[in-house]
Amino acid sequence: MKRIYLFFKTVSPVFMIAFALISFACNSKGQKKMKSPERYDLNNPEIINLTKKIDQISGIAYSEKDNSLFAIDDDKGDLYHIPLTKDPEIKKWKFGKNADYEDLVLIDTMFYILESNGKIISFPLRFPITAVKEHAMDLKGFNEFESLYFESAEHRLIMLCKEWKKNDADIVSAYSFLVATGSFSEQPILQLKRKDIEKNLGEKTGRIKASAATVNPISGEIFIISSVNKLLIITDRDYNIKEVYELKRSLFKQPEGICFASYGTLFISNEAGENSKADILIYKRLQ
Repeated sequence: MKRIYLFFKTVSPVFMIAFALISFACNSKGQKKMKSPERYDLNNPEIINLTKKIDQISGIAYSEKDNSLFAIDDDKGDLYHIPLTKDPEIKKWKFGKNADYEDLVLIDTMFYILESNGKIISFPLRFPITAVKEHAMDLKGFNEFESLYFESAEHRLIMLCKEWKKNDADIVSAYSFLVATGSFSEQPILQLKRKDIEKNLGEKTGRIKASAATVNPISGEIFIISSVNKLLIITDRDYNIKEVYELKRSLFKQPEGICFASYGTLFISNEAGENSKADILIYKRLQ
């Protein structure tokens, strides 16, 4: 202890100041604020903690009627209703057997649920759940889907691949589902390119695996989350990259669901992890 005391007694004040600044920088590294999209502060969400009843929350959809969220988990055929309160009383209804469910969209009074194999399940907004229909894709080889959103201009659902048969690590392909006819596109209608994302971000990302997507109802922009890369990617409707944001792991532990309210509030859901509980992050649109 005496040697340490003598060391600090003999060093110059300039060295001490430099040492303090370096220590502060090191301790503050994990506290660095995320850059955020215009009108949203990703650093300061309201948080709704969810119970074990829906720890594997996968897709979410906003309900204007009662200012609530509907949700699915990724391995059970259950639909959940989540009031936007601090300690919500969650209700659930069965719509199908256990399978790999990935995303959820509510269009007027109809639900559409995406399975990882590209199948879309639809049923009306009434309880108990009845009139369930299945719409199967006819794609050969290995294809895995994880994101679904509604494009109102064309009245179609857009399905984003997490991985697909060509195994191209440089693109994310999107297929369409026409709501009126229940038919799928046979070929990709859009492609999200990794090189464009990396150019905007200014660094390498690895393979992009879209885990959730939605349309901002005010700007018309597409918000895409890649959970494995911890990225929020914002594009126009043709997938031209506008902005890319890195997500803080302490908040975005495993983001698998995203949606907007018509007035602009953004919702993002996290699945539970080994050391974390499932939750919903709420970002009100800033004026």
